[in-house]
Amino acid sequence: MRQQQATTVVPLPLATVERQLRDVESWSEFLQGIGSIRYTSHERYLFTLADGRDHRELKMVVKLRYQDHCFVWHGLSGPAMRGTLKLTAVDDRHTALTLVVATMPAGLRSGWAEMIMPSMSTAMVDVCLLEKHLIRRCTSDAGVSAPT
Repeated sequence: MRQQQATTVVPLPLATVERQLRDVESWSEFLQGIGSIRYTSHERYLFTLADGRDHRELKMVVKLRYQDHCFVWHGLSGPAMRGTLKLTAVDDRHTALTLVVATMPAGLRSGWAEMIMPSMSTAMVDVCLLEKHLIRRCTSDAGVSAPT
């Protein structure tokens, strides 16, 4: 199982970040390899993978652990996939975001390729995309044009 972790700090208060991230269906905008996310029922979502030739649907559980401001998710079927997105207030205007993603290769060939070939951290790319996503959404909600 491959696990990746990355952290960034966004110039937004914790409550604002948490409110924006409750829209789980928007996560496909910053999680690489996820083409779309569709709500199906309480804490249940259908993640559509769009990673190269891999186009599968995974049934996922996504929960917000309110006490520690942490989103957690895991697959109900298919290859193992799980993650956490922990929010921590740095001060009243900044929030640290720590993304941890763990995936099991879909097949033997993928497993061998993962062991042999070096891979870049998709978690780092995801948190950069997440930061842009949050700033864009929050500035558009406030009626301010997003910085370029």
